[in-house]
Amino acid sequence: MRESEFSAREWLRYARQIQLPEVGVAGQQRLRGARVLIVGAGGLGAPAALYLAGAGVGHLTLVDGDTVALSNLHRQVLYSGADLGTNKAVAAAQQLGARNDDIAIAAIAEPLSAANVDALVAAADLVLDCTDQMAVRYLINAACRRHGRPWLFAGVERFAGQLALFVPDGACFQCLYPTLPEQLQDCAGAGVLGVVPGMLGLLQAGEALKFLAGLPVPSRDHLLLWDGLGLELRRLRLRRDPACRCCGASDIAEMQVATVCSTSASADWELSPSAFAEAWQRPDHLLVDVRSAAEYQAFNIGGLNIPVDALQPDDPRLAGRSLLLLCQTGVRSRRGAAQLRAAGGAAVYSLRGGILAWLEAENFR
Repeated sequence: MRESEFSAREWLRYARQIQLPEVGVAGQQRLRGARVLIVGAGGLGAPAALYLAGAGVGHLTLVDGDTVALSNLHRQVLYSGADLGTNKAVAAAQQLGARNDDIAIAAIAEPLSAANVDALVAAADLVLDCTDQMAVRYLINAACRRHGRPWLFAGVERFAGQLALFVPDGACFQCLYPTLPEQLQDCAGAGVLGVVPGMLGLLQAGEALKFLAGLPVPSRDHLLLWDGLGLELRRLRLRRDPACRCCGASDIAEMQVATVCSTSASADWELSPSAFAEAWQRPDHLLVDVRSAAEYQAFNIGGLNIPVDALQPDDPRLAGRSLLLLCQTGVRSRRGAAQLRAAGGAAVYSLRGGILAWLEAENFR
């Protein structure tokens, strides 16, 4: 009897997709031999990884330096309350391994950085960007260009999402977004309906499986725009920009990445929850919640409510006090603190991570 291409266990597990003429035995073999790097194991990465593991992608590497928090569970359905405080890459690898022990899964419990990106990207056949950080996307884009690797970008905000497959000889991410936006918001800052990252994560997984199995991929050199409110999907052609700072000279690309990644560092006037709590105890420090009045009414931890767009350096309520600014996630309070400090307010501080980080630090469950 000839030796089989697959074990009985594999044949039974993957029978439904092997039956597809577009996949077949050859496509399943490609999936089994593929190595996929998933950067971010949150709202996008968790569902994408679930379906890639289920489909039999032979080697998955999950990269995430974050831990599972209570605020993640409404959209990151791979995790449960038992995973709170556990590194996401580690928790995801455990969950995926329990679902498919025929594949190899590696967990990298640290963020993607300039120090590790080249080794990780070079070892992959395909990279999935499942982060919500523009700076990290620039890092992925430059590394994939250097090593000739394709990568799938996805991003979500509120009720909508974007998706694109970038390949070495096509348009790159920096052709689409030439410069880093001055004001960045992740899904924590802008808000997101829980199913939206799930939908985009599944689209990523679907495009990844088609690419790895050798099928046509509609998102290749195209930007897919998905509107969850209107339930519409648009596809826009991407074209390479001759003046792109990444597709051009490699030294310029590397310099640009270094500049971009440095923007994610915290300012010395951004306080951790513990340092913020200590400062709050001082009588000369005033707590200012810069969220909207509706957000403040729904939940607050005290202090004066002045929405960030209404902050004025000459507001008499702020005179003579050191100011402790906070918002939901730290994005608006950072912006407000920067504006007040630029106007001459030296003693203005922001709560890093916002109220969500505060509650997590207080072990709220």
